[in-house]
Amino acid sequence: MSNKIKQIITHIVEVPLINTWQISLYSSNTRQHAVVEVILENGIRGYGEAAPSPAFMGETAETIKLVNDRYLAPQVVGLPVDEIALAHQKMNDAIYSNSSAKSAIDIAMHDAWGKSLNLPLYKLIGGTVRESVPLTYVVGIKDNKDAYEEAMKRINEGFGVIKIKVGRDPKRDIELVNLIRKAISDAGKNTKLRLDANQGYDVPTAIRVIREIEESGEVECVEQPVRKWNILGIKEIRDKVKTPIMIDETVFAPEDAITAIKLGIADIINLKICKVGGIFQSRKIAAMAEAAGMSCTVGSNLELGVGIAASAHFVTSHPVVKHPSDFICGAYLHTHDILQTPIQDWVKDGHIHLPEKPGLGVEINDALLAEKQ
Repeated sequence: MSNKIKQIITHIVEVPLINTWQISLYSSNTRQHAVVEVILENGIRGYGEAAPSPAFMGETAETIKLVNDRYLAPQVVGLPVDEIALAHQKMNDAIYSNSSAKSAIDIAMHDAWGKSLNLPLYKLIGGTVRESVPLTYVVGIKDNKDAYEEAMKRINEGFGVIKIKVGRDPKRDIELVNLIRKAISDAGKNTKLRLDANQGYDVPTAIRVIREIEESGEVECVEQPVRKWNILGIKEIRDKVKTPIMIDETVFAPEDAITAIKLGIADIINLKICKVGGIFQSRKIAAMAEAAGMSCTVGSNLELGVGIAASAHFVTSHPVVKHPSDFICGAYLHTHDILQTPIQDWVKDGHIHLPEKPGLGVEINDALLAEKQ
């Protein structure tokens, strides 16, 4: 039997969150995931995932299933699983944008490709750049006492960077930064702080908040301080503060990345594998960033284990990801996963270690995938 794609199935899986997840854009108590299953003629099955939030990405699990079933799967079925560039060309010809839908198919194809060759995915996309991947832990918007306690718990577990969600209340944001800074100092740790406003500030407020924080110490960077379309505003902020600026929502595709690079609006790109079109498109963006002298981190949209594994393989294999990554975020926020073995088992001392298994290296709990949870 051949390695051609026989069928593509998109499952919708809804998993509750342990606590309310809140950022400046939205709050949620549950998350829907689009899990794609690519079945080859030889019987091999590959899995991919996207975990879209409508306010952040303009896609939902339902729209992904519709787009995949009606527009994308018909273009990709029949192709050899390793013809990933051709698959993207056909998907882009079929429908504009919808990068999360394309990401899930892309990841599933990569997983099946690795399984068909009996190789871990990272061996196919660059090899071993790092033996383990340093992680960032993300603290959502919550009461300062709760945020402080959560941050300190993860600092003591070995996470080298804590990312704090900000952007709704500048006074609260500054107070929380100083509170956690003091605790890190008192504990004798070298942990760094990263701030993520998720587009919550306007330009003057972002400049004021960052400058005030700079007066009392450093933060690693500030992520997406203003609306994603306000690229000149992001550049103005970068020009007026010392702290490095990271962009996330501004980059949904390689074309967005090249615009950001040409205009010099940021120092770092948060490259989300399950957002920008999958591994194929992520490699393009990473190469552009590297050539431009920028660096990357790989972030989270609260994916389950499939999406987390895809991100881990990418970071393992690409040198431009120089900052600890928070793609692990969803593993700590959901009540359960769809994997047979928790992805947290790969984490030790704030680093993720990939198993030497084919493809993504994860095994799906079919009972949880079979029906909407």
